[in-house]
Amino acid sequence: MTQTTTDHDEVDPARYGPLLRDARRTGRCPVLLGSGALEMAGVLEQPDDVIAAIDRTDAEEVLAGWWPGSACLPECPCGERLPAELPPDPLGDTYPDLSRSPETLDDAVDLLGEPGPLATLTVVDATRPADTPAVLGWAGFCNYHPYQDHVRLSAVLRRWEDRYGALLVHIDRSRLHLSVAHPPTTDAACRRVAAEHFAFCPDQQDPQNGDFFTLSRYAEMLRGTRSWHFWWD
Repeated sequence: MTQTTTDHDEVDPARYGPLLRDARRTGRCPVLLGSGALEMAGVLEQPDDVIAAIDRTDAEEVLAGWWPGSACLPECPCGERLPAELPPDPLGDTYPDLSRSPETLDDAVDLLGEPGPLATLTVVDATRPADTPAVLGWAGFCNYHPYQDHVRLSAVLRRWEDRYGALLVHIDRSRLHLSVAHPPTTDAACRRVAAEHFAFCPDQQDPQNGDFFTLSRYAEMLRGTRSWHFWWD
């Protein structure tokens, strides 16, 4: 089992920034934990080597497996049926790694003001923010049976780190908050990322508040957006 060490402290950008910038070297990555973030930690089984398991996981295959596609019913309240398969990814397999760009790291520090006073700074035995939910055993997605897999969740977060400079900054009981330094801006990229969000977290399409997003509407909302928030009801 991967050993996790957590040091709790006040949310201080002056401490968080250097820890984040040095995480690849030290193997110690900062993340903010909200009140109750780890209430269900440990309820799911983990592989002996969590990081190695994430390394072996193909995020594209994970998203394709989670994509609801044609399972969307004709009477779906969104009024726009989802395509049978994920839309094409305009980035393909060749793209610059944006996970360590200065803007990516700076945006993560800038997001620190959003979580609220109950968040605490925690340092985890991981080299990148994407791996922290798996290492911590976070189980905020447990209401959705197909998604009860730390490794696959972190594999998708790694994909977004690399492609969009999207860093996980804050973990709450059933929410994840990411800074996004290089968000999608083209129609094709926004549509693809919107679909990935729907596959990753079903409540992105149906936030349980009386609203219901079509893929087209949600894609337009993502255009240029510098933070992403996910909630599993």
